Amino acid sequence: VPTGIDGIRAIPTAGLLQILFFFSLVELAWMPASQYDGDYGVGWFGDNIEDPEEKARKLNVELNNGRAAMMGIMGNMVAEVLTGQTMAEQYAGGHISPFGDGQGVF
Repeated sequence: VPTGIDGIRAIPTAGLLQILFFFSLVELAWMPASQYDGDYGVGWFGDNIEDPEEKARKLNVELNNGRAAMMGIMGNMVAEVLTGQTMAEQYAGGHISPFGDGQGVF
């Protein structure tokens, strides 16, 4: 199985359809995306947060962490397409140099 972005091409069509069906079920039936406040009634690790200020803060933190994770994954995918190496290959080869000087990370 290829690594990185090319790994999606190795999944059979039936497998991709199963993944799509599962995500559709979650998005449409269990946790509808029309609920913009992010409160799906499942609690926070099983505990309900009674204080509305604390609840709003924790929901905002969760939304911001999700956005940051999406940006990080997108950056990894762009770097993989540009370099032709997965993130693990870039780390192993020492090709992580934002300044292009070949001196490691910084």
